[in-house]
Amino acid sequence: MTGKKYALFLGCTTPTRVPQYELSARWVARNLGIELVDLPDMACCGSNQINLSLEAGLLMAAMNLALAESHELDMITLCSGCTGALTEAREALKDERVRDRINGKLSAIGLAYQGKYTVRHFSRVLSEDIGPDRLKEKVTRNLSKLKTAPHYGCHYLRPKAVYNGFDEPENPRTLHQLIAATGASLIDYETLLLCCGGKTFPNSPDVAFSLAGLKLENLKDKGVDFITLHCNTCYVMYGLNQTNIAKKLGQPPYNLPALLYPQLLGLALGADPIADLGLHLNVPLPARLLESF
Repeated sequence: MTGKKYALFLGCTTPTRVPQYELSARWVARNLGIELVDLPDMACCGSNQINLSLEAGLLMAAMNLALAESHELDMITLCSGCTGALTEAREALKDERVRDRINGKLSAIGLAYQGKYTVRHFSRVLSEDIGPDRLKEKVTRNLSKLKTAPHYGCHYLRPKAVYNGFDEPENPRTLHQLIAATGASLIDYETLLLCCGGKTFPNSPDVAFSLAGLKLENLKDKGVDFITLHCNTCYVMYGLNQTNIAKKLGQPPYNLPALLYPQLLGLALGADPIADLGLHLNVPLPARLLESF
């Protein structure tokens, strides 16, 4: 539908802990005419290095950005944290002195950053380049009986200043619109804007679990079939760590599946739930979905 090429930035967590995110995103991209180009020299986005050295983090981000530029490609990301780190780096590199300093270091590997190409999250590309209405036209499965809670996460829209007015962090709608395009039903809930706690986890798992638990507690009596998100860190917290969160809070298992948005969209577009979307890899297992399709 778009015919556009993007350099795919996978980051660290997607290939190692959330492979079904990559699998489903690639399927969706192929079926919507988005060409994802793999650049083998891509490295970490720099977000972890920033914790030790701002300069090292910026250099890592700039290296990835410059690599995509060397292939004359805009970059598409899956992880919201990577999106934030790379987008903030682009903002910092607008300063000519900073850019010259970083380029001086990048010259050792034959790269230079010029700022000619963009970085956007996969969901944002779907929202802006295709749009909910055109996605809706492609739907082949009826998902109207499914009820889901959207989760935006922090870095998809923050910091607001670097995202050029795309959506409103305090009243976001774009993920709602993308979910509605699949035909699934959305619910409103009080903790929509809460962080998953993922960035707190390395320093304090107890604080991270307590924060994520607020949302799971809020949703447990809402009758939702699953939570829909689009960040691998958020999936690690609400999916892979869901049992640990319940134990931390002294609660019985929530058994609330967490789906990545491309998995939900893929279902609506007719994908095979296992071969194309990897739903059997999700934790907790979305048993009802697998039985239905």
